[in-house]
Amino acid sequence: MGAEVDHVSPMGMSGGSAEVNDKSEGLRFSCKNKLTALVVDNGGVCRVIQTALLRSYGVETEAVETGEAAVELIASGATFNLIIIEMLLPVLNGPETARQIRAMGAQSKILGITAFFDERDQQEFLAAGADEFIEKPLSLEIVIPIIRELDN
Repeated sequence: MGAEVDHVSPMGMSGGSAEVNDKSEGLRFSCKNKLTALVVDNGGVCRVIQTALLRSYGVETEAVETGEAAVELIASGATFNLIIIEMLLPVLNGPETARQIRAMGAQSKILGITAFFDERDQQEFLAAGADEFIEKPLSLEIVIPIIRELDN
């Protein structure tokens, strides 16, 4: 059984040359490099919103519904600059998904995300290999600094 993947790429953009207006700081923001992301979220609306936000900044994005699908994708050789993982995934939860991805040697920035912030969940996610843990919704204030960090 293969992983079902939503392939989402920037509309009308090639490579990492997306240039958009960064409203949070009133600056133009332009990626110098091709950036890729994987969104792992079983909530369809959340997955679409997160994907669209990343895509609006020129990040080539794939999205999957389960931790198992994410692990399969990484095991198949796919690499991403950024992986966003929902805490409450069925079967293989967010921290376990992050743990398995890190165990495969992935060097991606991993962002744990949840609708209900809890310090114990944060500690579990960080211990599993996540770089950051935030509460939804994913916002420009969070995304722009991450994209800039990955682009440099």
